[in-house]
Amino acid sequence: MDVCVENVFITPAIEAINVIQATAEENDRAASFDPHHGHRETSGSCSGGSSDPSPKPDTPQTGPAAEKNPWSAWAWLGTCKNSGRKIPNPIPNIVHVDVDAFFASVEQVLNPKLRGKPVLVGRGCVASASYEAKFLGVKTAMGFREALRVCPQAIVVPGKYEHYADYAERVRRILETYTPAVETAALDDFYLDFAGTGRLYPDYEATLRRLQTEIFGRTGLNVSIGAARTKVVASIASRLQRPRGFRMVAPGEEENFLTPLPVEKLHGIGHVHAGALAERGIATIGQLRLVPKPALQAAFGEAIGQQIWERARGLDGREVVLPSTPKSVSRETTIEGGTIDTEFLGGLIEYLSERIGSTLREYGKQARTIGLRIRYVDHFSAHQTVRLTKPTNDERELLAAAKDLFGKLFTRRVAIRLAGVSVHNLETDKRQHELFDTNANRRWYLNRGLDSVRGRYGWNAVFYGKGLELREHYATKPNGLVLSTPCLSR
Repeated sequence: MDVCVENVFITPAIEAINVIQATAEENDRAASFDPHHGHRETSGSCSGGSSDPSPKPDTPQTGPAAEKNPWSAWAWLGTCKNSGRKIPNPIPNIVHVDVDAFFASVEQVLNPKLRGKPVLVGRGCVASASYEAKFLGVKTAMGFREALRVCPQAIVVPGKYEHYADYAERVRRILETYTPAVETAALDDFYLDFAGTGRLYPDYEATLRRLQTEIFGRTGLNVSIGAARTKVVASIASRLQRPRGFRMVAPGEEENFLTPLPVEKLHGIGHVHAGALAERGIATIGQLRLVPKPALQAAFGEAIGQQIWERARGLDGREVVLPSTPKSVSRETTIEGGTIDTEFLGGLIEYLSERIGSTLREYGKQARTIGLRIRYVDHFSAHQTVRLTKPTNDERELLAAAKDLFGKLFTRRVAIRLAGVSVHNLETDKRQHELFDTNANRRWYLNRGLDSVRGRYGWNAVFYGKGLELREHYATKPNGLVLSTPCLSR
């Protein structure tokens, strides 16, 4: 059967190419004959050329004659060194799209009476502020008492997470019409990869501006766009001129772009790290770039110091990850006014662990590393990760590890205003039933039963004991509790 297929289809195709080649050679010979001087021009081959004016009939002419004739078989097959195709200049293919003042902007779209007015969204602290409020001095994560003192005319809206998730999905669907490589880094935060789309979008800048205009026309939301060769530079570029910012950093210009910027703009440097650098006279990314790598690793730890050293130079090896292959899952929330109630904090960590376990099972993943992050009311943050003895997606095992981390991190007599749990180093769930550990098998069946019940009747259909206590502090919705500031990551 294979021989028959080859005789029927492949051989005529080769013969057709030979015919095209022979015809092209005859045309090239006729074109190369000079009637005034009565001789033929000498043409070399692709590999450098030969001075023999009479090429052998069996040797294909793949030199300049083939380049001049775009229908030459060898030029069509791309075997010539210079087939006449222009190699396009490299483009800043990584694009960061950030929705401006996302929660507040959605509220202004849903309620036109709020447009042009300072709007604050959140409970207890500002989860999102419209740019009318930001221009008056309001900042995200600021307490409402202080925010209303800075901007007395602000309108406070508690917000509804379902509306924000719906608009985020609308934005994502628009982005996917331009390129299939779309990564949802957060609910209002997207990375796109336009590599290989040069023929589809010859005017790259105009395409990105059209994308910005289309999102506003179809959703009413303004977005800021930054384009660069790496994620870290693209995210910085998108946040420089908000709202409706637009900045493209050409390949090779990353260091020049980053040099005058303050170190706070660099991803991974918070207020604590920025303060430590300011004490040493380092205020800009250009000054930070002069610090040797060993010095940064000694000051911030080996991993963070390495990351700061790389990103100060615009280096970032992260690629755009499609939603079907998550590399981490995180859930966190702020706490109104802060609290030192360990029972309440324990219940909150348990609820976040449940959400992570359910998400891991939904993706068919297991986690090898878990991390806990807490932030005090005085903005001091503490974070620690630990490697699990074996990969898991069981929330009971995740909770046990998270509680151990909480005992190590909660060492100050200061109220906590943010708690978050995250898992990393995900791998495919290939668990088999344990031969001797029957409790593990029971947990596996129990988790699947919970997922089935919640999928049919909603998350509130089943609660663990600690979750029932949380219902005294938070309202409920079909897919869970209404937390103060839900985590924006998926």
